[in-house]
Amino acid sequence: MKSREIAIQYFEAMAAGKFDEMNKLKTVDSVYWLSGEGLWPFGGYQSAENQAKLWEIVAERFPEGMKMTLQSVTADEERAALSVHIRGTRKDGRIYKNDVILLLTFKDNLISGFYEYLDTIMVNELFCRPMDNMKY
Repeated sequence: MKSREIAIQYFEAMAAGKFDEMNKLKTVDSVYWLSGEGLWPFGGYQSAENQAKLWEIVAERFPEGMKMTLQSVTADEERAALSVHIRGTRKDGRIYKNDVILLLTFKDNLISGFYEYLDTIMVNELFCRPMDNMKY
């Protein structure tokens, strides 16, 4: 399978919350990195435990989930770049909107690296800071 098709399949599994399908498309030693290293709790390289914790925060704070829209894919044999728009409503009414670039690297037709470039200020504010009781 080509990197473009694998990237789209991975995105579709991620958007549907199908973590088992996502894991089947990754190498055993794949890495996950988020922009903002040292600037917020999830910046930098992430362990499997931190990845699970991040998904737990999303589920707890955004009970209706996140709507992810794939805007474009650019790929060659070794990499794929996905432009994704993400939108969700936090349970206190705050809106999360972020345009994200996902860079995937490949090894043996599996994802060996997942690098996420996003608005770290917004993510930190809505994912890591205390929630307000005020509706927006």
